[in-house]
Amino acid sequence: AAQGRPAGVRPAALTPPRLDGLKPGGMAMPVAGRVIGRYQGPIQGSSERRPGLTVSVRDNAQVTAPADARVMFAGPFKGYGRILILAHGENYHTLLAGFGRIDREVGDHVLSGEPVGVMNAGTAGGPRPSLYLELRHEGKPIDPERWIAKANRKASG
Repeated sequence: AAQGRPAGVRPAALTPPRLDGLKPGGMAMPVAGRVIGRYQGPIQGSSERRPGLTVSVRDNAQVTAPADARVMFAGPFKGYGRILILAHGENYHTLLAGFGRIDREVGDHVLSGEPVGVMNAGTAGGPRPSLYLELRHEGKPIDPERWIAKANRKASG
């Protein structure tokens, strides 16, 4: 794979996206799963509280960029495991944690919905892997649910 990237993962568009910040409803959920911890609330089955969302996911789930961004940090970070910090412009940043593998490097530009990594595999009989998502504006955590687009639940076919 070129530049240490897994086969099939292409760099983001050659022209970097405009990073105009975020608007309510302007982010996509970066992974399919069940929310088990909400902003400032306890994580299900624990008294731990975090300023973001915790989403229980399937083993090896694909994680995508929640919005157009530039990668500011990619790697291990104390207490979070492997994390990805994305800058969206206008002092908005997303922190994603819980990766088994990160497929982006600092300086990469990613488009909304573009793959950025893969979650860990759970342990036999242990808890399922979970993605932690924290949204910050001007360095302060804010409730990400207002910014995440509501899924269209209508069937098509």
